[in-house]
Amino acid sequence: MYIDNAPNDLVQKIAALPEVKSICEPVVMALGDTKSDDQPASAVNESIEWGIKKIQAPALWDKGIKGDGIVVANIDTGVRYTHESLISNWRQDYGWFDPYNKTKLPNDSWGHGTHVMGTMVGTTQGIGVAPNAKWIACKGCNYLCQQHMVMQCAEFLLCPHDKDGNNSDCSKAPHVINNSFGWYGTYFWMEDMITAWREAGIIPVFSNGNNGTEGCAYSTYPAASPQVIAVGSTDGSDSLWSDSSLGPSVMNRLKPDISAPGVDIYSASNDNDGSFSWKSGTSMAAPHVSGAIALYLSVNKDATYDEVYTALTNNVETDRLYSPNKTCGGIPNTQYPNNLFGYGRMDIFKAVTAPPSTPRPTMPHSPPKCTKWLDTFEISGSDVKAVSQRTAADCCDECRNTPKCNAFSFTKDNGGTCWLKAEDKPVNWVFKLGVKSARVLNPTNYQTTCTTLEDNTHYAGYDVTSTKQEAAESCCGDCENTPGCKLFVWTNHSGGTCWLKSIKGTRVTLVGAKAGFLLAGPSSCGGVESNVDFVGENVAQVPANQAADCCSACHIHQACNAYSWLGGVCYLKGRRAETKVVPGVMSARVDKCSALETDVYYVGNNLSEVKADVADCCAICRETSNCGAFSWANGVCYLKTYKGASQANATFISAVVI
Repeated sequence: MYIDNAPNDLVQKIAALPEVKSICEPVVMALGDTKSDDQPASAVNESIEWGIKKIQAPALWDKGIKGDGIVVANIDTGVRYTHESLISNWRQDYGWFDPYNKTKLPNDSWGHGTHVMGTMVGTTQGIGVAPNAKWIACKGCNYLCQQHMVMQCAEFLLCPHDKDGNNSDCSKAPHVINNSFGWYGTYFWMEDMITAWREAGIIPVFSNGNNGTEGCAYSTYPAASPQVIAVGSTDGSDSLWSDSSLGPSVMNRLKPDISAPGVDIYSASNDNDGSFSWKSGTSMAAPHVSGAIALYLSVNKDATYDEVYTALTNNVETDRLYSPNKTCGGIPNTQYPNNLFGYGRMDIFKAVTAPPSTPRPTMPHSPPKCTKWLDTFEISGSDVKAVSQRTAADCCDECRNTPKCNAFSFTKDNGGTCWLKAEDKPVNWVFKLGVKSARVLNPTNYQTTCTTLEDNTHYAGYDVTSTKQEAAESCCGDCENTPGCKLFVWTNHSGGTCWLKSIKGTRVTLVGAKAGFLLAGPSSCGGVESNVDFVGENVAQVPANQAADCCSACHIHQACNAYSWLGGVCYLKGRRAETKVVPGVMSARVDKCSALETDVYYVGNNLSEVKADVADCCAICRETSNCGAFSWANGVCYLKTYKGASQANATFISAVVI
């Protein structure tokens, strides 16, 4: 149900109804901006479009592989079905839905959807990758793409109905759905629908977005979903298109998955039945992949998503690619897969003709780890700690990997926060808009407090101390028990050495080395300052036999970022501000931010500036409403709403609130 212009009091009343599961603000997305050059068909000779030749589709045509028996679809601006390249292979039966105007025949006022469909299955002028495949479509966008219109289209394609909206027949669903819409945000509103597509055997393909000039980490959603194939754009020289969005995604996953031709692509136009045009964008690259999947499926009728994904990504072109001089997500541009091209540029001939590979699973079908979300309810109290996560989906693993945690709530505070809970009694649910909560199924109370080890990785400098350990896995405990340690690097020096570090320095490839980071724990408390009292800033008092107990007490208290201990009492503080000498007092900062990244600046998302030592930026950020990250230079904390793109800058040090 969608309600326009509802006042807040009405929203509250509706939310209180027991039949209501959740209330969310609507999302309005844009199609990827494209560059166009319209030309009449008479101005162009009949030939095979360059992108189709680049991915070697004609070599499959020569073998009689043209997409027979496969149905593709798009959610776009519609399709001019009378176009000479598309009129013969439109599947009229259960083949069109227009949630905007309820028209009975496919149409397209904007031209984007017609161009995209032409690239997938166009039958003339050499424009279509799979010219013998059939197509159906849904108008989810009228230039802008409104969430409720897109969802109506998604439901239609999952189980199509007739032209009158009746007699749904799920057997009429397409094999592949191409999508060019997206937004840069952390509300993953389409994930359940994508899961339903996947379970129905539908392969979802999304353009990765056209924000390449913004830098790394601008892959849009739903392309960012781990359940879809996200496509970047290349040009005729196999260079990455300058506007092709770069990963990692907002879910911190490698994106795009693969790249394909998307610059100066010649395809059908909506101007008239014989017109064509050139367009550029990841919107033009994605239909090359969707059409290629139709070719693959026409030979491998029962192939699963994982089998298709593996075939495409295992048989890409990488040797001829020209990479921009960029490193995104810590992956060099010469290493594949990376956050520029993904696994590489698609070669569908190699994918179809190569021997079968073991599928690279992208969505393992394992038992659920946590219950389904309960929207608009918060679990009250029993906090273990708060962890910064831009997606609610990550809260489950955070809780499972945190000792004592067996339930959690997610809010949008500080760009996204998982509030991890230890519930030893029936859950105390409290109604609260914008919050979602869940419980861990079969909690294992993992004691793991460090990240997965990074192989062949060294972080230079900032050593606190070193310890002797034969196995890298043993370094985590040493770091946890060492004040000021945030990360470690293990090498085989002297039979095995843990190099314990306070700050994340420059990442260096070192064969045999292994690196890991603390997720949280006592070690995130700074060095103890003896006979020093942190004046004022009190938020709570907690009895404690020794100063060492104050660290964990501060971690549990949301507002605490430092402490002073004296005479069996922890005086929990909002931050370290003024100090004075007081015999017997022991004080320390409690850092609730990630390891500091040296020579890194977080671009944009500016909130405010505060003069302070870098060691106090974390506490200042946590005390500042809507602050989720910071960059520091020359005595100033530059507070950010969240960590966006990262930029190399030797002046700055940066971190995010956890």
